[in-house]
Amino acid sequence: MSFISPFSQANCPYCFHSFHLSRAPRRSTDDSLPKYRDRQLGSFLDSPAPEIGEITEPEDFSVFERFFRYFYVADDWKSNSKKICPKCHMFLPHATSSGQLNSETIAIIGARSSGKSNYFGVLLHELENRFANEVGFTIYDQETFSISNMKQISSKQLYRARYGSRLYGSDQRMAIDQNLSSKMDKDLRIPLIYRLEFPKSFWNGLLSPFTSVRSLDLVIFDAAGEDLGDPVLLEQFCSYILKASGIIFLIDPFQFPGLRESKKTHPKILSRIEKQEVDISEVVSRVINLFQSRGGLKPGQKIPIPAAFTFSKADLLAPYVHPSSSIRMDSRHEGGFNVKRCTDLSEEVMGFIKEYDGEKLVNLANNKFKTSCFFAVSALGQMPNQNLQINRVAPKNVSDPLLWLLWKNGYIPSI
Repeated sequence: MSFISPFSQANCPYCFHSFHLSRAPRRSTDDSLPKYRDRQLGSFLDSPAPEIGEITEPEDFSVFERFFRYFYVADDWKSNSKKICPKCHMFLPHATSSGQLNSETIAIIGARSSGKSNYFGVLLHELENRFANEVGFTIYDQETFSISNMKQISSKQLYRARYGSRLYGSDQRMAIDQNLSSKMDKDLRIPLIYRLEFPKSFWNGLLSPFTSVRSLDLVIFDAAGEDLGDPVLLEQFCSYILKASGIIFLIDPFQFPGLRESKKTHPKILSRIEKQEVDISEVVSRVINLFQSRGGLKPGQKIPIPAAFTFSKADLLAPYVHPSSSIRMDSRHEGGFNVKRCTDLSEEVMGFIKEYDGEKLVNLANNKFKTSCFFAVSALGQMPNQNLQINRVAPKNVSDPLLWLLWKNGYIPSI
């Protein structure tokens, strides 16, 4: 049993519905018991209703009993049933179901070809193996869901299947191929879920006395920015974006017309990086429209959520910048976020955008977001060959956008 605030709200990491844990139904995990068709879960997954464990709704307590039920939550590990979201019927991760509620999320959005899959795969590896220790926080994977066998699995398992086995799992390393829209590939509706925990300050302790750490959920949806144009998928992703504490826009600079037409751009790059119909400015505009139509943003107001506008494939920009350029250097964040380094980088990236793409994207960032910053990252450190083979994973600055958002939200100090 865990004690929680009676005013707390759990957030489902799949549909982002908010509710008090005392109102969470439970699903049987006993495989020996009969299964039944869950149409609500099927609707969420946009698939036929799966046969899965029976659901038990919360008891209808009296007003007096319900008041006390709002102060604690029963543990899942002591029974053959687990809490599920009342709306989408997905299993809740253990950290959420056990009352560790003070979590926020970071949304990562990019158009197709922006290199999201490689970025996700390398970012999570670098967070676990370098930056958690370098900056000073704890990261661990939570449970997610397997559509193939309709049960919970660890995010580590899903990570290995999607990214790790190709990027790090063998001597013959491979880049991740470009994903389809989540409308075409239903598995992409299932996120990776990682929890980041940080030491609490004195004021955090006063505001959240029921928990010993301050936490953030990194919920990774490997879906294209084009999905925001699909009304069905929008229902899932709008809450993900509107409830985020920060947004990372991943940008392929080789979609900029000025860069594609530059004499410095090698024909090999143009042949390998296909021009996309939807550019990053259109994706950003869809997010802005989402805040205006669904988030209650009034005309003239700026979006209060900090946004990190992030060049991917920065290793390919060497011919366009000076050898001493910040774009070509790697960041260090010993003990906190390196503010000066990233401020210099942001100014240089903005200048690069103005030179090769005009000022549309910069104007959107400055005029529509209260706080924004520009970054340049390289997940792989090289362009894969035609068979997607790479010599080694040599990332550069992949953590900068996320660490900036953590700093802006008060999770880590500056240095």
